Amino acid sequence: MLFSVKTDADSSHCAYVSDLLRREAKIDLEHKADIPDVVSVNRSLNFIKRLWSETGEEWDVNVFYRHRTLDALSLAISGHEDLSSQPKIVELRGGEGAVPLLLFAGGASCFLEMQQLIKEIRFPGPILGIALTDFNRDRQHPATVQDEVAETLRTLQAAGIGEPYRLLGYSFGGVFALELARALRAQKKEIAFLGMLDTPLGEQEWPLMLWGKFMWQRWRRARTRKKNLTKSGLRPSGQQLTKPNRLAIGRREYFARKLKPLSFRYADPHTAYYPELAPQWMGEYPPHYDAAARQLLRMKGVYKPDRYDGELTFFRSAQGSPVDCDPKSIWRHLLVHAEWVDVAGNHQSMIVGRNASALALELSTRLTR
Repeated sequence: MLFSVKTDADSSHCAYVSDLLRREAKIDLEHKADIPDVVSVNRSLNFIKRLWSETGEEWDVNVFYRHRTLDALSLAISGHEDLSSQPKIVELRGGEGAVPLLLFAGGASCFLEMQQLIKEIRFPGPILGIALTDFNRDRQHPATVQDEVAETLRTLQAAGIGEPYRLLGYSFGGVFALELARALRAQKKEIAFLGMLDTPLGEQEWPLMLWGKFMWQRWRRARTRKKNLTKSGLRPSGQQLTKPNRLAIGRREYFARKLKPLSFRYADPHTAYYPELAPQWMGEYPPHYDAAARQLLRMKGVYKPDRYDGELTFFRSAQGSPVDCDPKSIWRHLLVHAEWVDVAGNHQSMIVGRNASALALELSTRLTR
């Protein structure tokens, strides 16, 4: 079906998609250009969001790894391929040999945010992304990190991917890499490398004094920023435009929203509004992305870390994150044999630009030992 003859409707839709991608990417995208290399993650997500709002089609956030050029996308569209489905294993970069580097992304399995790092890691084997499973659970019985690990183990076995395992996870993806390593070690499998990139833990796991100090600093930063924007006549991005209506929602939800972000630490992950209390929640996502983000935040909310006795390397951003505390302060007593490496940048900038090049070098030396 992939090479079926295009109909007029197919041709028109291909032209529309190509034009929309060029407009959202803000570059003159050539038909054979490698999209992951030339289109940023934010502009790719803007394209997916605009496509959904205009057509009702919601593409997988990693679709550009399956179809890396406009020509390849056109063939997929003309072949009526389902571009909304998300494979569990995403080939991010080819390579020689049968033993890959397995990568977990932060956020809702969007590997494009790590593209520069992926490209610059000096590793001879393929780099495969492990996308999170859509468990489609109700909020009273949310999927857990252990559920994801079990599904990943089944997928790796079915794909014939064996030891020695090399695992890497960015942001909360580091938790999936860690727990997968724990499960593999329980099966007596060899872990050649385990890396965690600036991996946070949910606020409910922070020591109370540390949390209180961080909240005070966050409030001061927000207050200063709001004053500066008010002077310039601008509104802070992501600011809630309407106050919660106590008559329209329950009392508990009303006070939780009213006291955001202080309430997030104590909120119940099983409530409908829990994900929207998270400091990183922006809202107005397409349906599948929205469901994936909510699932991930609930996973983070119910996750209970445990001591890990294996070797690993934890790469910590020097400038930290605006929404998470210093990860070493909460992980060091759990990761007893960790090698701690401080790298340039903050939580976002550590994987882009010159920082990504420096981080890739640190990773490469450890991956090829």
